[in-house]
Amino acid sequence: MKHIGLLLLLVAASVTAHEKVRLDAGWEFAFGNASSQERDFGCGTEYFTYLTKAGSIHNAGPYSPQFKAEGWKKVDLPHDWVVDLPFAREASHSHGYKTVGYRYPETSVGWYRKTFTIPAADEGKHIWVRFDGIFRDARVWVNGFYLGHEPSGYATQVYDLSEYLNYGGENLLTVRADASVEEGWFYEGAGIYRHVWLEKAHPVHVAPFGTFVHTQLRGKADVTVETKVRNASALPASYALRFTLTGPDGQKVAACTTDARSLKAKEEGTSTAAMAVDEPLLWSPEHPYLYTLTTEVLCEGEVVDTSETKVGIRDARFDPDRGFLLNGERVELKGVNMHQDHPGVGSAIPDELQVYRLMQLKKLGVNAYRSSHNPMTPEMLDACDSLGILVLEENRLMGINEEHVRLLRRMIERDRNHPCIILWSVGNEEWALEWNDKGRKLAESMREYCHRLDPSRPMCVATSSGPNIVVPADVAGYNYMMQNPIDEHRANYPLRSAVGTEETTGCGTRGVYYPEPGRMPALNREPDRDGKLNRIERGWQFYDARPWLGGLFFWTGFDYRGEPNPLEFPATGSEFGILDYCGFPKDEAWYLKAWWTQEPVLHILPHWNLEGHEGEKVSIWVYGNCDEVALSVNGKSLGRKKMPRGGHLEWNAVYRPGKVVAKGYKGGRCVMTEVVETAGPAARLAVESETIGNLTVCNVKVLDGKGRFVPTACVPLQITVDGEARILGGGNGDPAFRAAERPADSSARIFTLSSFNGLSQFLLQGAGPLSVKILQ
Repeated sequence: MKHIGLLLLLVAASVTAHEKVRLDAGWEFAFGNASSQERDFGCGTEYFTYLTKAGSIHNAGPYSPQFKAEGWKKVDLPHDWVVDLPFAREASHSHGYKTVGYRYPETSVGWYRKTFTIPAADEGKHIWVRFDGIFRDARVWVNGFYLGHEPSGYATQVYDLSEYLNYGGENLLTVRADASVEEGWFYEGAGIYRHVWLEKAHPVHVAPFGTFVHTQLRGKADVTVETKVRNASALPASYALRFTLTGPDGQKVAACTTDARSLKAKEEGTSTAAMAVDEPLLWSPEHPYLYTLTTEVLCEGEVVDTSETKVGIRDARFDPDRGFLLNGERVELKGVNMHQDHPGVGSAIPDELQVYRLMQLKKLGVNAYRSSHNPMTPEMLDACDSLGILVLEENRLMGINEEHVRLLRRMIERDRNHPCIILWSVGNEEWALEWNDKGRKLAESMREYCHRLDPSRPMCVATSSGPNIVVPADVAGYNYMMQNPIDEHRANYPLRSAVGTEETTGCGTRGVYYPEPGRMPALNREPDRDGKLNRIERGWQFYDARPWLGGLFFWTGFDYRGEPNPLEFPATGSEFGILDYCGFPKDEAWYLKAWWTQEPVLHILPHWNLEGHEGEKVSIWVYGNCDEVALSVNGKSLGRKKMPRGGHLEWNAVYRPGKVVAKGYKGGRCVMTEVVETAGPAARLAVESETIGNLTVCNVKVLDGKGRFVPTACVPLQITVDGEARILGGGNGDPAFRAAERPADSSARIFTLSSFNGLSQFLLQGAGPLSVKILQ
């Protein structure tokens, strides 16, 4: 008790508040050099390098407080420096032909510096910094002291700072990121592309990601809390925990405590407690109820640390005969795969834009999200929790040594409290492992690590065709029904659950129906190798007809930069998204909306501005969920047809400018009419803005003189903002886009961007008036 009393005397009462502060604003940035240490600000060339001696006494590089960062650029985080780099035919195909990677040493290393003040009153607190994502191969210093190294661009990094800080003075954080080596086969950006957090707490506190809440439903909900507490001081201490669970309405619904436990200096210990909720509100996509668990750490009866954890009470499991069950009811996963980039910001997606992207998917009936092929941004998971999106979260790289297991552990321990997560994936399409016993053994070992870290959820692994790797999986993940004998696997492994981890959409470029350089028409309108049209329809019908499968995840929800297969430069982005890169819907989006929602849908394709194809035969398709559809072209009736379940309708016509009219019938009565007309030249704009928090997404539609949408308009547009508004960037959904995505000067009030096939998008931060015009 003598030691504990001394400890409490050393720590001011004010440290009972656990502070968490964003360190996103006011960084300095400059390019280093991957091929020359001399041109990399001399990093590692000193007589005593940062690996030789602790501290900056002999060092003069960017990590030294004495370094003069002259000419460095001011940036705020999240930041992706690749957004501003040019495109080049010789650059990486998989990463969207941006000039980053081993061929470009001058633009593949980035340095960041951030000066911050620590009050003198903070001495005695435990202080650490958390980086949610740095791409990649990051090295971190504070006040010239080397803190550590993380090769992966997708791992959260935590570094203790307390012993290195200048209390009552300025401090310097320095980060070096090296994107020379690609970690994925898709656009990954580069830099500190996720948030940075400074945290301050009492020396006896809940460890980072130290709380694990899991529930079991038996009429009431049994809530178990496992909490890791850290004693960061140089003296022994004892603690007890007090837990309070409040409902979505803020009212207390349960509470419990733990007995006191002693910790040695620098020791961590885990305490477990349980409580019950008699009439729980269950989390689901329709009702994403969230509780709040407040954890208080008590030393000698005084609260010294407080933390909060969002909790969703639900029962999620996979069944080999019924598919996916949520709270005892079968739920069909209507999912999409997603990468993490967006026009104008690259991989540094603002939190509000994460929400916007999810909301566009929800409009189509999407209820599930696969994080292809890496752990997600924490704020994305928060959004999925609150919006009711089910998540399959995926590990970056398979393996069973320290480096691989460490990354798996970081993902699971960080994210296992999110109710949205229903399944961990340990890997994707590992071609060297799918067909042999090595794959089976690795998947088996990683399964056991998953179960140890989180016994409340199953794991899966995704195979492109090989059967061995999915044998030990709790849930088999099938990438593409045309490559996997799924029904044969069902016969051979009747007790194994399964889900479609990837299925093709067959999409192409929005608004393109004939081949163009860097763009392609949807593959759906041409027969596949099985002779069938409409791949998205084939995939949904296959999974919908097999209730023992948990559902599927289409490839992909949004277009993404990089991997523009089967095309090459000048194509710079993938075109298989149901929505384009900006989130504008393609034709196939209406197919899913017709069969994944209850909203009435009637959609005609193609558009009727097919200049240069006059007199040619055109196949007109209709997506919808009416019982029957009647079609007329330029006043001539082409007949009325029944809509097949999960299908589409087709008519043939000869293209001449004019009008296509579809009428949808339910119960014999016309309930919907859809009209597509040949539009004239671009004449004016329709601007729709949606504000979420501090972000405004400004979508611009090009109209003709009669107010009709011009689906082929590619015209220069100029946005002007005023007040507190700042232009983050923009795009237009063109997969062959190669122009600037944001102003060179972040304070610019004007930005010019062309529309693509009638649409464009601007991203703004802050409030203020705006105007958009067509440049003549």
